[in-house]
Amino acid sequence: MPRFARYMLASAVLLTAMSAHAAETITYSGWLGTYDKNADLIYQIQRKFKEKTGADLKIVDTAFDKALNQATVTTMAGNPADAIHLIAGWVPAVQGIGGLEPLNEYFSEEKLETIPQALRDSVSVDGKLYALPWVPGPIHPHYNRNLMKEAGLDPDVYPQTWPELMALIKAICALPDKDGAKIYGAALRTSQNPNSAQWSIPIMYGHGGDIQQDGEVMLNTPENEAAFAWLQEVTGSGCTAVGHGHAESRNVFAAGRAGVIFEGPWGRGLVENMSGGKMTVTADGDVWVAPMPMAPDGTRRTIGNPHEITMSSKSKNKTLTAAFLDMLIFDEDNTSMYFDINGQIPTSSMPLLMKGAVGEDAYSQIFIGSLAYTHDNPWKSPKFYAVMSKLAPEMQKIVKGGDIPAALAAADKSIQRLLSR
Repeated sequence: MPRFARYMLASAVLLTAMSAHAAETITYSGWLGTYDKNADLIYQIQRKFKEKTGADLKIVDTAFDKALNQATVTTMAGNPADAIHLIAGWVPAVQGIGGLEPLNEYFSEEKLETIPQALRDSVSVDGKLYALPWVPGPIHPHYNRNLMKEAGLDPDVYPQTWPELMALIKAICALPDKDGAKIYGAALRTSQNPNSAQWSIPIMYGHGGDIQQDGEVMLNTPENEAAFAWLQEVTGSGCTAVGHGHAESRNVFAAGRAGVIFEGPWGRGLVENMSGGKMTVTADGDVWVAPMPMAPDGTRRTIGNPHEITMSSKSKNKTLTAAFLDMLIFDEDNTSMYFDINGQIPTSSMPLLMKGAVGEDAYSQIFIGSLAYTHDNPWKSPKFYAVMSKLAPEMQKIVKGGDIPAALAAADKSIQRLLSR
């Protein structure tokens, strides 16, 4: 569709929504309202939605760990919410059962282009956009500046390559125990868990690898072997604990006992809360963040774990639902309040991310600078997490010193069996 025609259609969608009858109601299902701190934000969104459209917004609180099942079951039953809150990795699953409405025709191209292409690509299929990235979550290394100083490192100079990161990890790992507890160079996720396997993908990226080639899962490559050799060197030297998942690694880092951890923009809140306020996350404080190190070709890539807002394909009022999505992503009042309350990146629209408190927040801006190379869905498939579950046991063999090519070959074979069913 020509750009002008798309612009006119998108404008008509919002104008139609604004003239809706007051009795009309749309529903949002998600976990925004499950946090008491968001009560004022929800009130503001509902009030502004009513003012702009004349319609009501009903909030259906759905716990995070129940959200995918709720979306799936209600879609299959034919009674889903109009707007469904997901994370990027769940979008292919709900889209795969025909549950999501393509969004391209509801928003002008100019507005959509304010969202980085990489984020849109992660939730698009055959050029159709099935979600609006809402709360971006690029994964970055967070460094303990105090341990860097104790190891004789400059706390203002962060690793730019993976060999440099290895040197930092080993330098901090060589520090003596504190109060009878070991100091680790890194708090990596090494448990036999799909999430730990997912967190290994940035290491693959950093060595020129990937989990897929042209859409086909392929782990046993020279680049991925190099990535897992890097990980095995860290575990083999005792510089990260073997068997730790996200909870254990966070506990170790928040206790000041690890040099680096991979976390998203929620890392600041986690560290400050879990340390009981003893650790500050500022450029000259106890902990700071930096981009992922570069791959051998000089590029940077990372994964993301963002929120997404979607429209049900079964919504009976898509124009109103589009107006609600527009308010979440492109309304400065709502995105500003979200940041003030939650301290996380509140939208994927770049112009809004350069304004106000988030625009002045140095921590957030480091993550925002990586959105162009953040891959929220490293492999777009409803079976992504199932694939990670097949990699997890082979990765466990690797971190315990096993043969890397053999483990990756076994993972590929197991994954192919899975995908052939």
